[in-house]
Amino acid sequence: MNTAGYIYVSSVNPSYTTTTAPVQSMTIDIQNTSGTTICTFQVISSGSPTTTPSSSCSLGTGTYYISIKVVPNLPVTSSSTETVTVNFGYNVISSVSVPVPT
Repeated sequence: MNTAGYIYVSSVNPSYTTTTAPVQSMTIDIQNTSGTTICTFQVISSGSPTTTPSSSCSLGTGTYYISIKVVPNLPVTSSSTETVTVNFGYNVISSVSVPVPT
C-alpha cells in the first residue's frame, strides 16, 4: 500500500454448476510481512456468500500478503467446480465503504 487506508470486501459472487455449492467456507486473511494476520474476511459461510460490504480493516503503508483458506463441501468430485469473485474496496479517508456506481 502506498497510502494508508481501510480495506473491505465490497462484493462476493460465487458461481457453480452443481446443485450444492462446492465451497463450504472461504476466508481471506491479510498479513503483514512478518506473517501476522492484520484482518480476516469470511466471504463464504455455510456455502453462501456473506453480507457485503464487510466491515473495514485499517492498513498502513507497506507490503501485505493475502492468504485464502477454502473448506470444501464433501464429498469432493471431479465434476464439482466453483468460481468465486471477490471484489475489494479501499477508502483512504474513512472506514466506511464507498458505494459502487451502477
